[in-house]
Amino acid sequence: MEQTVRFRVLIEQEVKKLTLSSGIPSTVDELVAAVKEHFSIHAGISLQYKDEEFDDFFTITSTNELKDKDTLKVVYAPLELTLTVVPQESNPDASDVSSLCEFISPSGDSVDTCILSPSPSEWQSPWPAVFPIPTFSHNTELALTQGNKIYLIDCTPVTSPSVKSDILERLAEAMFSYTAYPNDAQRCAVAEALVAKHPCLKEPGSLNGHFGWQQSLMYKCGNYRTKRKALGSPELLINSFRNKSNDERKAAKNVKKPKRAEVNYFPSHPHGETDDTLENLRVDLIAACQKKDSVRSINDMMARTYSWRRQEVVAKSPGVAEFKERWPALFEPFQVNEEFRRCTAVPLEARFMSQLDKHTPKLLELVSAKGGATGQRIKNLLMELIQAPSATTVKKRDVTLRCLFEYMGESGQELISDYYGAAESTVHEDLKMKNMSIYVCREPDVVGVIIEGKPVLTHLGNLAKACCLLLGLTYALNLEYPSKLSKTFEVFQRLFVGLDTLRPKPSPKFMTLKNKLLV
Repeated sequence: MEQTVRFRVLIEQEVKKLTLSSGIPSTVDELVAAVKEHFSIHAGISLQYKDEEFDDFFTITSTNELKDKDTLKVVYAPLELTLTVVPQESNPDASDVSSLCEFISPSGDSVDTCILSPSPSEWQSPWPAVFPIPTFSHNTELALTQGNKIYLIDCTPVTSPSVKSDILERLAEAMFSYTAYPNDAQRCAVAEALVAKHPCLKEPGSLNGHFGWQQSLMYKCGNYRTKRKALGSPELLINSFRNKSNDERKAAKNVKKPKRAEVNYFPSHPHGETDDTLENLRVDLIAACQKKDSVRSINDMMARTYSWRRQEVVAKSPGVAEFKERWPALFEPFQVNEEFRRCTAVPLEARFMSQLDKHTPKLLELVSAKGGATGQRIKNLLMELIQAPSATTVKKRDVTLRCLFEYMGESGQELISDYYGAAESTVHEDLKMKNMSIYVCREPDVVGVIIEGKPVLTHLGNLAKACCLLLGLTYALNLEYPSKLSKTFEVFQRLFVGLDTLRPKPSPKFMTLKNKLLV
């Protein structure tokens, strides 16, 4: 009989376990197929394995290189770009921009739509699943190499102050490339990765071997922020006393920093750009919105003015009506997706829908087993699927989301307003006192989003898309989640989009749901 093998698999920001009861496949293609099937991956991928001798990942060329409990990394194949020429007389709007540029996976499945736009090189990346420990100075690396050898013999740790100082400086710099404000869980992840790579740095007497490193990183990151602020980092300068009003000049008052994995929360202007040049570009952007066939130029200008827009959104917190007047191009489905990508470095709608579809069967199984008054409300919602067993994917998504609100102990009616036979203008008037709402009309069929009483997105087609784009708007406009729906939005963010698994600490309700889904 073949021996069961287990692999630790890194997929983007997630760490998962793969168990193969039939042993290690004989070919790399068979292993790739097993990984894709087990984790429901539809795009083209390749696999890398972590070599213990070099402590780095290498492409798998033969499965003979693998053994039980090895670490594998999933690497997505580069997306192939296919362009379709649009006739001059056509007038594509931003919501139909997929006809201009479509990403096709190697398997031929359409996976995302996007018009390529330049991104400043200094933009950050999402926090990694396993923090990559950087290379230190030459002397420090020599000391660590020798120290690791000695540690394997007699467990003597390296305690040199100069070594520790260099390590902390480089780690703080590496952490800043992901976030200027690392939290406890992130500092713990860095300290854990450090002592895993260099055992000689483990602390004798510490419960986990790295608690002292966590504390040292906290102070070092604070000092590093002070240095970067002196160099003019906008994300840090916004929290300085001179940029606060007189009644907010306290260290912990109105601190503006990423709260939901916004990796490009308050970026610097692109090289060569100033407030004046970007304001002029904003005016040109409004003019471009009035022209035909200007989707590509609009997207380029939106990418170039991202830093100027974030300064306005974060520092001034304007009302939605005012902001829409200044940035009308943002309030289109395509640009909401693009703004989310600029802010978080991950796609929005493609990932949201694929993860929703992936979890829908299990979610429906869980919600249908719910009892009590909540279970009765869920059963009433499920009647749409029971009465139409061949329901479309769109219908299944909508029903699943309505059930999710109830399952998380929240009311979907706090967000979703249903209308029958009402004109859209009447709906807008009826919801003008709502702070945040999604309206779903039947006969005529229209779906839209209301924020601060103003319609910001219309003609979305279905509830799932509205929920997805509303999540995107909370990032684009730096809005708080609705307080009575925070748990459901946490599912949107953490489960469907895969953002911010370390900060803040997940709620018990979310963790219970996640654990049940992974069973």
